[in-house]
Amino acid sequence: MTSTTASTSTPPDFEVRNDYKKNYTFRESFKHWWNRSNLEQSENEVLSLLPFYPNGDSKRTAQTIDVPIDTDKNFIHEFNVKNIQIRDKSEDQQDHIVLIHGYGAALGFFYKNFEALTEKPGTNLHALDLLGYGLSSRPNLPHFNGNSMNDVVTVENFFVESVESWRKKKNIDKFYLIGHSLGGYLSSLYALKYPEHVRKLVLISPVGVETSVYDLSSTGNDQGSERLEGPDIEREVGAHYKDTDSVAEPSLKKSSSLHVPDANGYVSRIPNLPSYLKFVWDRNLSPFSLVRFMGPWGPSITSRWSFNRFGKTEGFENTMKLHIYSYNTFVARGSGEYALTRLLAPGALARYPLLSRLPKNLKVDTLWLYGDNDWMSKEAGLTIVEQINKENSTIVGGVTADYEIISSAGHHIYLDNPIDFKNSVYKFFDW
Repeated sequence: MTSTTASTSTPPDFEVRNDYKKNYTFRESFKHWWNRSNLEQSENEVLSLLPFYPNGDSKRTAQTIDVPIDTDKNFIHEFNVKNIQIRDKSEDQQDHIVLIHGYGAALGFFYKNFEALTEKPGTNLHALDLLGYGLSSRPNLPHFNGNSMNDVVTVENFFVESVESWRKKKNIDKFYLIGHSLGGYLSSLYALKYPEHVRKLVLISPVGVETSVYDLSSTGNDQGSERLEGPDIEREVGAHYKDTDSVAEPSLKKSSSLHVPDANGYVSRIPNLPSYLKFVWDRNLSPFSLVRFMGPWGPSITSRWSFNRFGKTEGFENTMKLHIYSYNTFVARGSGEYALTRLLAPGALARYPLLSRLPKNLKVDTLWLYGDNDWMSKEAGLTIVEQINKENSTIVGGVTADYEIISSAGHHIYLDNPIDFKNSVYKFFDW
């Protein structure tokens, strides 16, 4: 990472986003709150930014589908893009790609990637709303008795098995799997349980890699871990007020990671969270409950995140479409969002970390991508990649793990730098 000199002038994109906030009146916020049930319409507005939706073009067809997954009438909502160009005669099967979004998000957040990831003839892309998110069914999560290993596994299976049910319903044998953040965590667990169906796995800044005193699978962790003040947990859920995952000057910080573990991937400095956040976490309350509770002020609160996230490059009209889509996603009936405190302890540290189970058991080649200004631990990502490769170094035909830092990107790599993201994925897929 090269060092640069910090500029004293106000960045133009900051001025633009600030203008958006000034022009976003309470009247507009009230209107968006009043129409908050129109998630399907707001998704359609975002997907309509694509040149091939809804009518397709000479290369692609695109449609949204609700795929039933069980007898309880639950379904997975999918955006399906097919490249209909004729393939080489030696290639007789489609290349299926499955995209899994992160916490609190939905499939439309990948809107910058749908075209690039379907350039290859025969590509069949499936962007999914996880069960309990977006326009998928939003059933109640299973009942929990406490923060136990059984709770963790129950929540994981809630998501993993729904993806497997979707795969069976679609009759897809193998696919390339790409997951972001919490979606990356869950994607790795799907690949761990059903490796025969995953060709290759791309993990975009996955949560839950590091080990810590919260690891329920280990009894040997240091119970006397040092505590440090206040990490911004709101970065993951999108409720923060500042642009915490924008590209900062690299010279100002040694690492942008929230946690910098030791050489073994262990985090010894445990966050000392504010009392109100501990209260919320211990009672398994969702951060999106606050947005719902704020009523007509909710869209205005959401705009502090959405204008920062989308306002740099999209122009006001498109930014507003993405803002409304984000808000409608956040305030839809609570379901999958309540899994957060079961899978993660305060400080976004996993109760059953990937480092404790992937290196010796993963049977799929992986690519681990992080942004150069990512708040997720790049250091833990490098550690798990090294451990996976070490475990497989003596195995003929063993799996491999690749690691890459994407420049000019924060936690949402696929949005911040979609070109380099696409190039890295294509190279990893040998396309």
